[in-house]
Amino acid sequence: MEPPLTGADSDAEATVETPATAEAATARRRLRFLLGLADHFEDRQGRRSARAGSTADGAAADGATGDGATGDAASPETSAPAATPHLDDLPAASGTEPQEVRIRTADGDVIPAFLLRPAPEVATGAAVVLVAGHGRGIDDLVSTDPADEYHDGLAHKLVRAGLTVLCPEMISFGRRRVPRPDGAEPYEDTENSCGIDAARHLLHGRPVMGHRVADARAAVQALREVPGVDPQRVAVAGGSGGGAVSLLLAAVDPTVAGALVASYFSSFEASLCSIRHCPCNIIPGLLPGMEMADIAALVAPRPLVLEAGEHDPIFPIEATRASFAQLPPVWQALDAAPPELVVTDGGHAFRGERSVELMAERLA
Repeated sequence: MEPPLTGADSDAEATVETPATAEAATARRRLRFLLGLADHFEDRQGRRSARAGSTADGAAADGATGDGATGDAASPETSAPAATPHLDDLPAASGTEPQEVRIRTADGDVIPAFLLRPAPEVATGAAVVLVAGHGRGIDDLVSTDPADEYHDGLAHKLVRAGLTVLCPEMISFGRRRVPRPDGAEPYEDTENSCGIDAARHLLHGRPVMGHRVADARAAVQALREVPGVDPQRVAVAGGSGGGAVSLLLAAVDPTVAGALVASYFSSFEASLCSIRHCPCNIIPGLLPGMEMADIAALVAPRPLVLEAGEHDPIFPIEATRASFAQLPPVWQALDAAPPELVVTDGGHAFRGERSVELMAERLA
C-alpha cells in the first residue's frame, strides 16, 4: 500500500484509470464541490469540470452557491491550505481514559476533541476518527456512567478493539454551539445550534455539512501524526449525523482508510425527502444525480461497514437494504472485499457490537 497523502491530499487514485474509475473521480470532485470543499483538494481542473457538469445537469451547482460565483466553493484559483492539521500539546499516553486535546486546522482554527489510546497489549496501530450524532457532542461518545442511550460508550468499544480514537467536536454541538444572546436562557445539555449554523452556511454558499466534513478530515490528518498510529490505517466512524459526516468524508477523500457508518445509510428519497430531519443534513444539488448509494460507492475499494436498525423510524430499513444491494458489484469489479451491512433488532441507535468487530478486522 502506498503511504497516504497529507496536506492537500490530491485526488490521485492507486488504481489504473478505467472508464469506471474516471467516472468515480468525476463524481468525487462533484461531491467536493457541492460540499464546498474543492479548495481543500488540489483539483482546480476538477472544480471547473464540476461546474460545467452542474450547468449541464440543470443548475445543481447554482443551488449550492446561489449564482455559482460566491463562497469558498466557487473560487477556482484559491490555493489549497499548506499547513498540516495537528494536535496542540499532545499529552503523554496515560491509560485508556479520554484525554482532552485540541486539533489545530490548516487555517489555524481550533477544534476541541477527546483522544483515547488503547492498552499497549491490544493496540493494533489502526485508528479511527469518531464523529458524534445529534446530542451533547463528544461527551456522549465517552460517557459511561451512565452511557449515552444512542452511542452506548462507543469510543471505549473502539479502544477495546485496539484502535486509537480521536473524537472531534462538530460545529453546532457541545462546545461549538452558536453563543446565546445576552440575557437568553442557556442551552439545554442536548440542544444544538444546527438551524442557525445551517442558515449561516447556506446563505454563504456552503452547507454546514461541508464544514463538518472538513473538520473531520482535519482530525484524520492530525490523528496520523499521533505516535503509535499507522498513518495508512486511519478510518472514520459515526452514527446518524455523525454517520453522514463519516460517509461523506470517506467518499470525498480516498486517503481515508475506511468507514463505519451507523443509522444513516438508506436513501435520501426515503429519509430526508420523506421524513422530517434536521436542516443541517441539506446539501443542495445532490439529487437527482447522487443518492446515498452513489456516494457510498465512492468509498470502494476501501472497507465500508454499515449498521442499521430494523426499526429505525427515520432511516427506513427497506430503503437501506435496497440501496445496499447496489454496492457489492462496485467492490467486486475492483477485486476488493465487499461492504458489510449489520442489521440490529433495534431502532435509531449505534450498537457498535458486530460492526465495530468488522471494522477492526478490516483495519488489522
